[in-house]
Parts: sequence; structure tokens; C-alpha cells
Amino acid sequence: MAEQDRGNEQYITEQFKRYYATEAQRVEAPPEIRRREFGFLSFGGRTMFRHIGFQDPQQFRGYLREYAPAHTYFSAAYYKDPRASMAEKGWLGADLVFDIDSDHFDLPCQKEHDRWTCRTCGKEGKGHPPETCHDCKKATFIEETWLCENCLRAAKYEAQKLLDILIEDFGFQASGELSVNFSGNRGFHVHVRSPSAKELDQLARREIVDYIRGIGIEAEYQGLIARRGRGGTASEQRGWRGRSIRALYDFIAEATPEQIKGLKLGRGASLNLIESRDEILTALMNKQPSRVVKYIDGKSMGKLLEAAVREQASAIDTVVTTDLRRLIRLPNTLHGKTGWLTQNIPIDDLADYDPLTQAIAFTEGTERVFINRAPEIVLSGETYGPFEEESLELPLAVAIFLLCKNAARVER
Repeated sequence: MAEQDRGNEQYITEQFKRYYATEAQRVEAPPEIRRREFGFLSFGGRTMFRHIGFQDPQQFRGYLREYAPAHTYFSAAYYKDPRASMAEKGWLGADLVFDIDSDHFDLPCQKEHDRWTCRTCGKEGKGHPPETCHDCKKATFIEETWLCENCLRAAKYEAQKLLDILIEDFGFQASGELSVNFSGNRGFHVHVRSPSAKELDQLARREIVDYIRGIGIEAEYQGLIARRGRGGTASEQRGWRGRSIRALYDFIAEATPEQIKGLKLGRGASLNLIESRDEILTALMNKQPSRVVKYIDGKSMGKLLEAAVREQASAIDTVVTTDLRRLIRLPNTLHGKTGWLTQNIPIDDLADYDPLTQAIAFTEGTERVFINRAPEIVLSGETYGPFEEESLELPLAVAIFLLCKNAARVER
């Protein structure tokens, strides 16, 4: 590791220690702390310290003050003995947890602020790296991933869709059973703490994941093909039967002719969606939705519904939810890749929540750093950069963010 990197790690650790010396008392321990496993990563560490347990919140907060970890995790699972090896812990159940990360999305802004470099030949590009390098055909890359208000807005929107499904379709209570956290970096976590979810096995959690992602939604079972014995308008029904019709309505109402053509539907269906849009929307909302078959053939309806469902489904990380022993970030602790807070957000406040202002931990002081390269960033309402090999005195929050991203070094 380069000398400047070791210097960065020492400096950031000192800042984290200074923060936790006064703010550890505000970190709330998770419910049933004695049943939880904790895990920690230090700056420069490649191995997680896990199988750690605490008897009470004060013991845990003392650990934060002493070690100032770069990353702090706790188990979604409850155990008889959290300190034992994995085989001997005695699994008692687990919260249902969801992770939404904007890095998994394909967003226009990522083509502006993200970069990749081929480890083999040095070729560079912007956005997500290709499957293989266009020049040397290898598939190993160095990635520079950043984030902006557009990334975080997209992640928040997915979290809002997820909460809507959990409340409206699954019946979980917003107060008492659900909590939502900003991850401290690129996304959001949603926790379900309910007796009805605690003992779900991996298969049951996989079915929940598929439901939330809208997997296997077919037109035949959503009221888009005439079937006997179906009363009422499909858009008024609960679950995906009503949700998919509303999604289809919204998609058709807002789609441009270019977007419709991009779906590569049948020629007649594409033409009808453009020229008979009002009639189709009326059929969807005020009559039996199956009447739209006169405008859209079955194959085209399948493609159209798939595109519409993607707008209503939530883009959750499937692995996190199905992992019965998952460790996930603890709210109000610092994130070692940004220096920001992993922050709990009241559900009613989520719509107006701005992590680029509210999750900033280091709000006082400045630091002089040399910045190798970084895109434009916005913190606390101020814009900084873009940067290219320059030395600047910056607010401490901005300096620490650049140091955590390994894009700068402290000048002393």
C-alpha cells in the first residue's frame, strides 16, 4: 500500500475516534442486543471482526469509542449465543431486511461521474465497465464509483415503492414494524421487525423477493385477458392484479412515441398505443381491462406489461433479503467509504429526506488536501469540483469524503 494511503487511513481513523468520543452515546443499539451478532471493519483491514456480542448498549458504545471502526454491522438474525461459531450460534429467527443500492441501477448520471480502468491494458471509460475490455478482452477492472443527488433520488424512489408494497400488499404497519435507514453511501435499507416475518425460511423470503420485484406477472392473470367470474375493475383490486393495471395505465399515459417504438411491439399495437391512447386508458380504468386486447395483441401486451411492472416493482438486492444470517449497517454509525452517517429516517419524513445535507457527520473545521481526480460533488447545499491534481483547503466533510473515496491525500 502506498505511503499516502496509510497516512489517509490514520488520519480518517483519528477523525472517526474524535467523532465517536462525543457522539457514540447517540448510537442506538438494535432491539434485543444480547441476541445480535456484531461485525466491524477497520480502515485498511481486509477481514471483518465478527462473532462479537454485547450485553448492553453501553458496552457496545464503549467499543465504538475505543476502536472507531470504519464500518459497523449487526445481524438481522437473533441467536442463542451470538459469540459462538456460525454452526453453534443457535438461529432463533431474523428480521426481514431489504437493501437498495443505486450502484445496481443504470442511470444517466453514472456515465458522467463513474469511471473504470482495465487492469490489464489501462484502457479507460465512463459509467459501468463492460463485460470485457474492448481492447484486450480481459474482464478485470478498477472502478471509481461516485454518487450524486440523482443517484440518491433514484434509490429513495425505489425505497418508497418498497414501503408501499410492504404496507399495502403485505399489511405491515408503518409504525412499529417498519424502519428505513439511509445506508451512509449509495442507498437505503428497510427492516421489517414483525413476529410474522421473524421465522420465515429462505424459500419464503425468496418468494417475497420475487413478489416485490414483480417476477412472473402475466397478462392472463392480471385481468388483461377476458376471464369469467371476475367482478369489479381490476385496477381497484389489491396486490399485483390491481397494481399491474395501474402501472400499465401510468406507463401508457406517460410514454412517448419513441419509448413505445423502443419496446418493439407489433406494428398494430404500437400504432394503437399512439393513436388510441385515450380509449385504451379509459378501458383500463373505467371498464374491464381485458377490453384492451382489441388494441394490443397478446405478445405485445406481454412486453408492455413487463416494462410497466418494472416501474411499480422495487429494485431490491435479492441476496440480502434471502440471507438468514445477514449483517447489515447499524444506524447512526459512520460509513468508512464516505464519512457520512448511516441514518434512521421516520417513514413520514422520507419524501423530504436529503442525505447530502442531513447525513453529514463532520460539520466543522477544514483540511488541506491534494486531490488526484474527482467529479463535481454537492454537500450541504454547496458545489465542489470537479477536481484534477490540485491542492485545496476544503470543509472537513468534503475533505473526509474525498479521502474515504481514496481520491485525495492529506497535506501537512
